[in-house]
Amino acid sequence: MAMIRPSLSVCALLTGLCCASGSLLAQDPSGDEGLQLTAPRIDRSAADAIAEADDEADDEAESAPPARVAAAPPKVETAQERSILAAPQLAQPAPLESLLEAPAEVARQRRAFSSYIFSAPAADEASAPQQETIIEAEPPVKSGAEPTSEVPARELNLEDASAMATAEIKLSPEMEALGDRIDQTLTWYYDRPENVAERSVWGVMHALIAYGVDTQVIAGNRKVNAIGWVCYNGPCRGQQLFYLQNGQLRTRQGPGVQGHHGQFLAMLAQSRVKEDFPLRIEGQEFTVADLIEYEKRTCYSKTELTFKLIALSHYLSSHETWKNDRGEQWNLEKLINEELAQPIVGAACGGTHRLMGISYAVNKRQSRGEAFTGEWLRAQKYERDYQNYLVKLQNRDGSFSTDWFAGRADNGDEDRKVQTTGHMLEWLVYSLPDDKLQDPRVVAAVNCLNDLLWKNRTRKLEIGPQGHALHALVLYQQRLYGAKPGQRNLHLAKQPGAVSEK
Repeated sequence: MAMIRPSLSVCALLTGLCCASGSLLAQDPSGDEGLQLTAPRIDRSAADAIAEADDEADDEAESAPPARVAAAPPKVETAQERSILAAPQLAQPAPLESLLEAPAEVARQRRAFSSYIFSAPAADEASAPQQETIIEAEPPVKSGAEPTSEVPARELNLEDASAMATAEIKLSPEMEALGDRIDQTLTWYYDRPENVAERSVWGVMHALIAYGVDTQVIAGNRKVNAIGWVCYNGPCRGQQLFYLQNGQLRTRQGPGVQGHHGQFLAMLAQSRVKEDFPLRIEGQEFTVADLIEYEKRTCYSKTELTFKLIALSHYLSSHETWKNDRGEQWNLEKLINEELAQPIVGAACGGTHRLMGISYAVNKRQSRGEAFTGEWLRAQKYERDYQNYLVKLQNRDGSFSTDWFAGRADNGDEDRKVQTTGHMLEWLVYSLPDDKLQDPRVVAAVNCLNDLLWKNRTRKLEIGPQGHALHALVLYQQRLYGAKPGQRNLHLAKQPGAVSEK
């Protein structure tokens, strides 16, 4: 296999980035035209022009700063230590042929890939939180909804998951059937890629959050890899994500581009894109590592750091420290502390992204086998509190509250349910241990969301809620059914009957 270098043309670099293998393979450009990626023809006059406000960015809280509403983090009653323990160095990335990172050694403990590893808790780790840590009383029922009877409002008993890392996953015939329905839904949406002429950068980013490195978009008369397109600054509805200032990489913020600082890097992290994957901006060569450095330099206190926490937890070791462009010292514990000091209720997308950032940090800490002290311990207890709180917000149909974490509610609007249940389930599926994935309440939520997406498949759903809802199902498919990123096309080729009507 020939080594592909960043200096080659985007065609030579990205032609082999096809979803059949999830790898960058040096393929003959005369092969399947539907999977080739050629160098984007970029109109430089449009590069600096920000198009009118993207209607996609009207999704709730995607572009506006979060309101500060009460929802204080739980208090930590144990360890006061705040120093970061030394972490083992991360494994060296695979050669450039591979877009995906090489799985960590600890990945053998789980069927899913390394970002989702949970090791068995040590004896001195935090115990399950008290029931009253989030709310003092049961939240009120809104819009006439009644407490669910099918899904009991009790906690998930996360403290009894001592064998979760090695327990074999067994599926009943009913769960196998659910897996088939999920696969049918995911296949239907995957077979209908977005068009970069119609979708902004923000829209393309929310298309790729679902399928990660497998995601394709239409550019002109061909299909291209979505991550490759954005990394090479391909125009999306006349806008580009990156620009240069004094020769340095910068990202655009605002309608149609990033709605949050660090958002694109967080999506690369969740897609497990390697840090030496190339970027091309105005003819200059960069890598994801340069984007990481940019996001490190722009960490500021009392700002939204949610997506930076996701990204930097993934790409940095736990003990790494750095300085921002103001000379202030930072590390991952400080990022966690800043995020725990900000509210969940009123934050972007109901606070689900903030919880994802906290869980990403916790998850990476666990996967590296490092002790939970200081801010890491606070984050772990905070995560468990909200996991138990979320199941109390479940409606009769399996959906979660249409009022996010503010209280139980069911306004009956299916678009709203796709938005709220999709985001909330995405975080819950990512953060729960293996042995809770088949909890009846989790299964009820998965069933509900899958049915909503299938029922509304011929309607044009908002791309933001749709992307996160599909990502929830993808995560569930990967964690419970063993699906692997980068192999969706290969999977479909083996199951041609899974493709639904078009």
